[in-house]
Amino acid sequence: MNLIVGLGNPGNEYKKTRHNVGWIVMDIMFPDADWTNNSYAHATVLHVEISDHPVQLVKPQTFMNDSGKSLRYFIDKEHYELENSIVIYDDLDLPLGKIKISFDRGSGGHNGIKSLEKSLGSRDFIRIRIGISRTLDDGTMIKPNVLGNFDSHELEIVQEISKRVGQAIKTIIIDGKEKAMTSFN
Repeated sequence: MNLIVGLGNPGNEYKKTRHNVGWIVMDIMFPDADWTNNSYAHATVLHVEISDHPVQLVKPQTFMNDSGKSLRYFIDKEHYELENSIVIYDDLDLPLGKIKISFDRGSGGHNGIKSLEKSLGSRDFIRIRIGISRTLDDGTMIKPNVLGNFDSHELEIVQEISKRVGQAIKTIIIDGKEKAMTSFN
């Protein structure tokens, strides 16, 4: 069974921030979902099937820099395999509307990923990085404040990119991460 973790910060003030794009994408992909609280994991969870494969979705309810606590619970207590875990999060080094899939890479300075690596003692998990930076007409990329809110036009782009994230997840589950990296990067 796959574990899919969307990174974000709890609280209404962070709901539409760039840093919460992992949660935003999950909510777009499963709009009528009835998430349940797992207090042991410090997370809300949802069990779904993707292409007839059981999947557990997780939104850690800790702040970003303590996200590793939740994933550690699922690896230790529910025996998910780290290598089959997919983490969805924001990436300042990618323009809005782009995704990149990677495996066993460094944190790139992302505090949520740093927390996962520290808590797990490993980087052996699949990442779906979602670009959040603005691109000017001349191609210059501007890195916004990760705690700034998406505007309505940017949220439309996130809505569209959620479809690609869903396709990427299906490819990872059915055909493996290598095929997904080849197809989506």
